[in-house]
Amino acid sequence: MNSLGHWLLRKTTRAVRRYLVGPGQRWVFERPSQGWTPLHIERTSLYLHVPFCRHCCPYCPYTKVPYRESLVEPYTRAAIAEIDWWANAIGPTEITSIYIGGGTPTLALEGVARVLARVCERFRLTGDICIETNPADVNAETVRRLHDMGVALVSLGVESFQPENLAIIGRDYEPIVAERALALLAESGFASVNADLMFALPRQAVADVAADLARAVQLGADQLTTYPLFTFPYTAVGKYLRLTAVRMPNLRMRRAHYRAISRWCAEHNFERVSVWGFKRGAAPRYSSVTRDGYIGIGPGAGSHLPDGFALDTFDFNSWIQAMCDGRPAIALRMPFAGEMSGWWWLYWRFYDTRIPLDDLDVALGHDAPKARRWLRVVKLAGFAVRRGGSLELTATGAFWLHLAQNYFALNYVNTLWTQARRAPWPQEVVI
Repeated sequence: MNSLGHWLLRKTTRAVRRYLVGPGQRWVFERPSQGWTPLHIERTSLYLHVPFCRHCCPYCPYTKVPYRESLVEPYTRAAIAEIDWWANAIGPTEITSIYIGGGTPTLALEGVARVLARVCERFRLTGDICIETNPADVNAETVRRLHDMGVALVSLGVESFQPENLAIIGRDYEPIVAERALALLAESGFASVNADLMFALPRQAVADVAADLARAVQLGADQLTTYPLFTFPYTAVGKYLRLTAVRMPNLRMRRAHYRAISRWCAEHNFERVSVWGFKRGAAPRYSSVTRDGYIGIGPGAGSHLPDGFALDTFDFNSWIQAMCDGRPAIALRMPFAGEMSGWWWLYWRFYDTRIPLDDLDVALGHDAPKARRWLRVVKLAGFAVRRGGSLELTATGAFWLHLAQNYFALNYVNTLWTQARRAPWPQEVVI
């Protein structure tokens, strides 16, 4: 996208969000005021970020630290201290789910187990524990440890079963490694096993995407999460693509791949459960993002609170030092004004591809009529259909939402994360 396109995008974004949320909402992340603590929360979810990686994939934008065994213990102590800080601030909250991501969580399972034990001591865990895994780290011992930790839902970062695609994204193992790992997880008694697969990779054909889906299901995956190659200017992916003379796929290729995925899943009895995700059978739904609220533990972890967003410092050493000093590691915070929390609720329902219409009044209050007008436009455009008490996105609607997310929501993330990585404690970030 050229400079004119970016300018138009910013203007359009600002106009839409001002109309929806109103002028009272400041789109600024700032340093929390001295002595700030979050409000008491009755129930929420928890995200644990484990930043360690042996090999840092060039397309990954998340906070990463090259793995060294000596770093696991200080990380674990700091994460436990952050759990205690949150528990002291918000009380013995009900935790409805735990999501463990990274990085590569399987590189620090002993530490993760200790953190989970402290979660259970300080909070009331009532939901499932979900974890991301890496093909190269999955073996019988990994499976045993995951079960001992109480993990119910597992996701494997397959990305592709084809060596040329693995090479493009910087994976240095053969497809057989991912195949063995997925088969082992599928036969090991977890409530659900999800396979992450990428589409619209450079030179990837529609038939390649279908072949990856079929192979994942053949090996036992009951859920499939498919996503394109996201790029952020601050990641290594831009440099990596320039070095390899690879160009990002165009809109026509993205659409063809997305349609092929939707068609394949429908033909094989996988129902759409999010913009990216599909599942088959009665397995509990696996999702990494669609929680109405969560607290974040770890460097770069975010928290979605009832009254706003908070973001931990991205700097690993600064995060550890803050926790060792008994200080919160939250570097930036954006409070909500008006019905902002309700609009975020609606955004995530779009991501789920199902909007429960009877819940609009409770979620959005006096902004509910405005939301209904927008939903009528979505329906008239053919992007959604009414089924019972819900509005459900069509495959076309889900595609255009994925594209809008790529240009709007990820643009916010890029702006925030770019500046958050420049300094451990930035003064403010305007999005």
